[in-house]
Amino acid sequence: MKLDKTTAIARRNEALGTPVLNSDNTLFAVLDSKRSLWWFDIPVAWLRKNSDFVNLLLHSPETDKLQHLKIPVRDLRTHQEKMEVRNPGKRRSTISLALSADRDSLLRDLRPGGENLDFSGYRQR
Repeated sequence: MKLDKTTAIARRNEALGTPVLNSDNTLFAVLDSKRSLWWFDIPVAWLRKNSDFVNLLLHSPETDKLQHLKIPVRDLRTHQEKMEVRNPGKRRSTISLALSADRDSLLRDLRPGGENLDFSGYRQR
């Protein structure tokens, strides 16, 4: 099943029972089945916002599974040097994540410029 960001946010908010996710605090990615990765570019500007969390929604079309990672902004700030940052110091710099869907490295960032941080601890039920 094909899912877009708006529908994914609505689906997750319904499951949570409260509308806490929105387009200003949530990013969405569809599984790249050839590489077995979910790709995200988190704007570094989001780390300076008043928001406490960045939400990542990861969709697997074959199973229609939607996973939710709720990452504290302070953790992203703390580990920023351990992740690949595109265009550092520029206005549109981003933290680039390639989260693995493979069983042995599930939700580990595999970007070559990073240090393979494990994001599985941020998964929400």
